[in-house]
Amino acid sequence: MFWPEAGTLVEVSTLCTSITHAEGSPFRVWPASDAVVQLEREQGAILARWNECHDAGTVELETHPDQGGICARYDELALLLAQYRQATDDARRLVGEVSFDAGARYRVEGLDYWFRWRPTW
Repeated sequence: MFWPEAGTLVEVSTLCTSITHAEGSPFRVWPASDAVVQLEREQGAILARWNECHDAGTVELETHPDQGGICARYDELALLLAQYRQATDDARRLVGEVSFDAGARYRVEGLDYWFRWRPTW
């Protein structure tokens, strides 16, 4: 999942197994309200906290919130956000250029990479 900045919601339009495969791939990008961005960040924070526990060896992979039925709030957020994760008619097609920073990959405040957007031609 990509961490949206206020006003932008990002959905990967191609399947990839890691962020390195996403570089140069087209994305659909469309506006999102501040309320939707806050919900996305809340769900991302749940994942970041789970990842910290997983890295510490205190939880198993089978407890990942994406599996459903693990974390009620995560499941609730997934339902609330589903409608906003569908590309809108005015979605722009952009290519993301990835750069990484230092630190943990998954953090409550966001991931360890940034995207610079450019239009596809």
